[in-house]
Amino acid sequence: MKRFLTGIALAAALTVSAAAEACENAYAMLDGAFEGARMSACEPGDRNFVVTIDPENTPINPSPWYAFRVTPKQTGAINVIIRYSEAQHRYRPKLSEDGKSWRRLDASHIRERRKGKKVTLRLDLGTEPFFVAAQELLRADDYERWIEAVAARVPLTVFPIGESVEGRPLMAIESTPETERPNKEFVLFMGRQHPPEVTGALAMLAFLEMVFSDTPLARDFRARFHVIAVPLLNPDGVVRGHWRHNVNGIDLNRDWGPFTQPETQAVKAILDEIAADPNSRLRLMLDFHSTRRNVFYTQANAEPTDPPAFTLRWLAAARERLAGYEFEHAERPLSKLTTAKNYTYRRFGVPAITYEIGDRTDRAAIRASTVVFAQEMMETLLGYNP
Repeated sequence: MKRFLTGIALAAALTVSAAAEACENAYAMLDGAFEGARMSACEPGDRNFVVTIDPENTPINPSPWYAFRVTPKQTGAINVIIRYSEAQHRYRPKLSEDGKSWRRLDASHIRERRKGKKVTLRLDLGTEPFFVAAQELLRADDYERWIEAVAARVPLTVFPIGESVEGRPLMAIESTPETERPNKEFVLFMGRQHPPEVTGALAMLAFLEMVFSDTPLARDFRARFHVIAVPLLNPDGVVRGHWRHNVNGIDLNRDWGPFTQPETQAVKAILDEIAADPNSRLRLMLDFHSTRRNVFYTQANAEPTDPPAFTLRWLAAARERLAGYEFEHAERPLSKLTTAKNYTYRRFGVPAITYEIGDRTDRAAIRASTVVFAQEMMETLLGYNP
């Protein structure tokens, strides 16, 4: 693969989200002057705030992201009334003072009305500012620090594969076998096509930590396979607190075929390079997402893949080790839907899988299960001898 080495400078290229102006009363100030914020409008009352949450554009998948900061002026409590213009409440609020450690808002402090179109949050005020968000804020600088930590443990190449609509670098990570093989085998992992899908992003980072670890299994895997990962495919949407789309208002996971957007074009260029080399083969593609449950969307069992029966073997092996962790294997025949899964399978005939984590899946369970899925993925692919 062609490489353009660069320093890791994701955060430097990013600006804060466009959000409503700060609003305040005698008790607190609310603002959205930070990366990942979404507060479309804010109206203060005597002891409450009414916050409107609009999507970036419509029509859109109902993934209503919200994020704002509360700066107390005095101790006590306030009510924040969230009004959704285009969706119903989906994500249970998370709170954080530092943007790193998060806790869920107690259910007794949440009241839904109008079938989830209006939600009242009771927030206790201390002395320090805090964030309120639909999910944990996993921002560009978090990816930067994560990449630096992983790259410090094992030899990796970090490079830009292109730029987003707004010119943010689309960063890839690659490990290459130290001993060149006559036939090159590639695996591709990518994530964060949809900004609010944080649980899928958490799973992807834990998954890659296993693949890029210094264990005997991981070393054997990287000795055979070229591993390419693009963990943040929609940085503009993440920065701006989008519900689903990139800055052009396009769902990137419906652009695998039209390829109208620079983000999908950048990954297609990697796949084009693999396809153009007669000695290279793609073996697997995993696309990490979030939805309302833990589920793997795969090819139908009747549809042949190369490697054959990989998905059945992989998920069966993981299920044996994951007693108590519920997940669904959802077979889907090849369709006209222009997703990364369908495109990759149609072009390469390999297992192309959408790896989905539930919005409310316990974070410790995400990490524990992902370790198993990563280990069994490596074992299963290493057992394939073409």
